[in-house]
Amino acid sequence: MLNIKNFYLLNSLSPEFSFLDMKYIIKVNYSIEYSNYLLFDEENKTNLHITFLLKLKDFYEVEMKFCRVESFKLFASGAIQLSMLQITDLRDRSWENIKFQVQDVENQDIDFYCNSIEVLSIKPSQIIDSY
Repeated sequence: MLNIKNFYLLNSLSPEFSFLDMKYIIKVNYSIEYSNYLLFDEENKTNLHITFLLKLKDFYEVEMKFCRVESFKLFASGAIQLSMLQITDLRDRSWENIKFQVQDVENQDIDFYCNSIEVLSIKPSQIIDSY
């Protein structure tokens, strides 16, 4: 089981929740929390807020926060459709500050490492997938 804060919010929508149900990325916000005024400092925390479009019976917007992001790669040209979103637990590798890898395994449109993951909010979406 992945150690994701507030994961129960996803399970409350569907007991059989899978990250494969995340179909699109509709918003990305990349930011840095500075511990001091130095631009390049190990203590600075790189964060990523992503809003996914989750498709179950209905569509939901799922906002998640990824902290201490490293090696962030995003390939986008318009809407970002996910084929196989996968979050891999890397804690057993004892990498410093890296506990997870987040990637779209098939399309490879997004790929990064992070230290922690939190589900911030889930709300019904007005967005409709026309495919």
